[in-house]
Amino acid sequence: MDRPSEDVETQPEPAAAALTAARLIRDDDHPHLEAIRAYAAERGIELSEIDARAFAGDAAAVPSPEAGAAGGHWIVAAADDVVAVAVDRAGDSSAALGVVPAPGSRLERLFALPRGVDAQIELAFAPESVTLDVTRCNGEVVLGLAAIGDVPFLDQRGRAFLRAQPNALRRAGAALAVLWAAARRLFAIRPYSVRLQIGDEDKPRRSAVTGIVVLENDADKLTGQMLGERLSARDGRLSAMLLAPASVAAYLAVLTRAAFGGRALPRALSFVKTRRLRVESDAPLPYRIDGRARSAGEIVFDVSPAAVAFKVGPGFAEDNRESGEDKDTLRLKTLPEHETRLASISTRLPLFTHALEDDFRDLFQLLREGARVGPDYVFLMLASALLAGLGLMLNSPAVVIGAMVLAPLMSPIVSLAMAILRRDETLLRGAVRTIAVGVVLALLVASVLALLSPLKRLTPEIEARLHPSLLDLAVAVVSGIAAAYAHARENIMKSLAGVAIAVALVPPLAAAGIGVGWLDARIFGGAILLFLTNLVGIAAAAALTFLVLGYAPIRTAARGLRQLALALVLMALPLYFSFAHIVETWRLESLIEAEPLSSGSAAFTLLEPSVRIDGDTVVVRATVAGDTPLTPADAEAIKRRLEQRLRREVRVELDWRLVR
Repeated sequence: MDRPSEDVETQPEPAAAALTAARLIRDDDHPHLEAIRAYAAERGIELSEIDARAFAGDAAAVPSPEAGAAGGHWIVAAADDVVAVAVDRAGDSSAALGVVPAPGSRLERLFALPRGVDAQIELAFAPESVTLDVTRCNGEVVLGLAAIGDVPFLDQRGRAFLRAQPNALRRAGAALAVLWAAARRLFAIRPYSVRLQIGDEDKPRRSAVTGIVVLENDADKLTGQMLGERLSARDGRLSAMLLAPASVAAYLAVLTRAAFGGRALPRALSFVKTRRLRVESDAPLPYRIDGRARSAGEIVFDVSPAAVAFKVGPGFAEDNRESGEDKDTLRLKTLPEHETRLASISTRLPLFTHALEDDFRDLFQLLREGARVGPDYVFLMLASALLAGLGLMLNSPAVVIGAMVLAPLMSPIVSLAMAILRRDETLLRGAVRTIAVGVVLALLVASVLALLSPLKRLTPEIEARLHPSLLDLAVAVVSGIAAAYAHARENIMKSLAGVAIAVALVPPLAAAGIGVGWLDARIFGGAILLFLTNLVGIAAAAALTFLVLGYAPIRTAARGLRQLALALVLMALPLYFSFAHIVETWRLESLIEAEPLSSGSAAFTLLEPSVRIDGDTVVVRATVAGDTPLTPADAEAIKRRLEQRLRREVRVELDWRLVR
């Protein structure tokens, strides 16, 4: 368990009460050297100075623990890479380490150092320190993080770029810029085939990653933002985020999460917290340690718990508490280890994630069941067609909706989509046969009902299904996406009823059957066109959705997608003209309602006008409201005014309503 902040242990250095000597490891061009010397002189502290580059390059320059006070207290006023060397050697020499960073150094942020050079110098000479873990990468100390491969937003360079922006608006713009730069390289990203040995595991794991980030100091709260984990520099473990997307789409999801945050853990991100991590590859892996470029075929990370006494700023101990937990954390469910998955991403990332056999076994069973003609299917088709026919003839929307809910046609259409996508001939034959049986049953029931019923009027419910347009195709496409997604996700299968209501497959068939019973070609043609619109739209959108979800490789699906795209284009042509007709009708109605019409001294208002285009003639039907009776002369005057306004030949059908 974490200890309360007030119980944080500090390590008093030797002779802290009367510090008389310290070793200063300095760069000659460090801007605060004179201030450090002045501070030491005022307090009678003897400084033993050594050039930072000589110190970093000569292990013999490190004093032994027996060297007295100068060996027990080090002040580093040098570049960050020298600080890393000092951290490495201070632990071996039992020295307490204080730093006075140069302006712009990330050490202020990493160790919560106070702002202002005076406060930093005072802290560097302070008698108390906090013991920190030391993480090494191939023997080099990691102060902040080490990154292997391609990890935009997560590595030191990407985080520093975003932090450098002065305000939230600029940071958002910078995030978009980095996201765009990364997105431009999407199809050039190649996963690295690696072997991972985590902690005390005996057998390495084979996997493929695009990048790994190992953190020792998480000053940016990166693990909290990405994983909901809290990282401490005093828990005896390193934290590693493994970016292993199975597709370009999954990679984009991680980029977006890293750029803008979010709550859900990206599926392409795995996480481990352990004492040791070994990464091996047959080819050299590019990596960076706190921004310093390296390359190696084997990269080993290990942690030395509580290895160095460091002068940290206020608040650091609170954010980095000691932990008594002695277990590794492994969140590797999304790490690709399956041979099929590794083969699919061995050379480059596919556009969409390929589903594994375990992912689609249940789905294929469901789709094969949906492509079979059974007693339940026949009964539901008969019942839904009968309900739809009655609802259309009675002009009852409630009854028509009931028919939509009962209709079982959605399942074989979704099965048809998968069959075309995967070129599965058995599933294709079953789906086509099942759809054909459903269509024939619906047409037969509705036509018999139309023949037997004494009602022979064209109701608004029937009329509404005779003029399909591009909007109906759009509804079918969205419904197809929802239907495919619902089939692929068992936990939302209950939503299929709502999808069936939205797309309405059986009512158009029932309307077409009524057209057959009444021998009315206009009713049959309009209604069957709406059904075909729904069928093609659902099948094409469902196939594309299954492709995105990874249920077929693009190479296999290409032919089926071309066929569905061609069918969509052919279907869209008549729908476009129908849509243009609707738009023109709406425009004419808007012009008619624009202002009142007059005849002599009398003013008339056209209420609820409806427009029908009959060749070159616009037929206007409306109710005329006025305070004087409507005469034939008034009707002729209204007709002429409408022709002037619409610039078309007009025929009017007017009713008069007295308004006083």
